[in-house]
Amino acid sequence: MSAHPPEPLGARTSYDVLVTRIEYVIERKPNPNWRIRDFANHTSTILAYCVSGRAHYLMDGTAYEITAGDVLFMPTAASHTASSDPDDPWRFVSTAFTLTDPALKPLPEPDAIPVLTKGMQADVAPYFQEMYTAWAGKDAGHLLRIRGAIALTLNKIISAGDAPERIPPYRRRIGKVTQLLADNYDRSYSVEELAGLCNLSPSHFRTLFKRATGMTATQYQQHLKITKATEFLASGEYNVTEAARASGFRDVYYFSYLYKKLTGVNPSAVVRS
Repeated sequence: MSAHPPEPLGARTSYDVLVTRIEYVIERKPNPNWRIRDFANHTSTILAYCVSGRAHYLMDGTAYEITAGDVLFMPTAASHTASSDPDDPWRFVSTAFTLTDPALKPLPEPDAIPVLTKGMQADVAPYFQEMYTAWAGKDAGHLLRIRGAIALTLNKIISAGDAPERIPPYRRRIGKVTQLLADNYDRSYSVEELAGLCNLSPSHFRTLFKRATGMTATQYQQHLKITKATEFLASGEYNVTEAARASGFRDVYYFSYLYKKLTGVNPSAVVRS
């Protein structure tokens, strides 16, 4: 049983918050045995993005089916029970954080953000990649980067609620492309290849991809590769050369240059000894 789409939000409320304390950013690989029961985080709000697969949630008596591209918003202290689909276990990135209002007063949990927002691949995937890369890299400004990405994600969710029943066809097309790229992060696709998958001309594809993701197709693929490389480096199982190759780079020197450019740190600083 899946949740009904949330009612439009724009006419109901204006929403302004600050993202303050960041508790964590994690990625969970597909695990058919993953499950939680009656769990509640009493200190943080949680956002979770489904990269692939499927999961089932029960919160406040409502059942939700989570599929690739969906975003879950779990208010502080919200009790929920969940499990991976055993035949198609989900892979997800989640972050826990604190919300306050601009005057830094305690913030009642908002009703402006739905528990589940469907089909957000093209809108929020880069933000969750940014959160994970920044958290793993731990450079001097990583918390600012994570707060900014969370704020942008919340804004996208609220904006999606203004017209949940009307997802532009081009966003569905681009969403399929971003999922393909995420599933094949170690490959490099040309604009012509990706445009062909969408039955679009390369110039039209460039315009729609940038409109949907805020990046060019090349930039998007670079961020995916660097995110995966960070995961490999932080695992302690890969050196810099191995992480570069595993994430799709043939030239380790170019990899090191791009890693420093996008994360602000050298990849060698992330290697876990």
